[in-house]
Amino acid sequence: MNKKKCSNPMDIHGIEEWMSQFFTDPFTSLLDEQTFRLDLFETGEDFIVEAELGEALSTEMINITVNREHLYISVLDGNQGEHDRKRTVVLPFSIERKKITASFTNGILEIKISKFIPSSPSSPLIIFNG
Repeated sequence: MNKKKCSNPMDIHGIEEWMSQFFTDPFTSLLDEQTFRLDLFETGEDFIVEAELGEALSTEMINITVNREHLYISVLDGNQGEHDRKRTVVLPFSIERKKITASFTNGILEIKISKFIPSSPSSPLIIFNG
């Protein structure tokens, strides 16, 4: 008997499998050292991406964009954007039409992706709260 994989993005087994793969991927550790560390959490209401960027940055130096299931985080370091650190988080479902909020406190970037609340109006650029 053939088992079909469920393509439902809210299927808990699919999310757990994806998160396990994300955290055991050897390239994740390498990217944590070369760019900046990323962590992914899940609550009942949101998926949360946290990035340790450092306290010397301001929100003007951080760019967050969304394209389908991709979340792009880029950071300009130094004067005139000499060094650019980038990370991409690929989620197992599209987040373009989800409510996404971002905050930056004490060197930690926190991006919340709502599981249930749609965005109003859809924009690829994420604006910081507060």
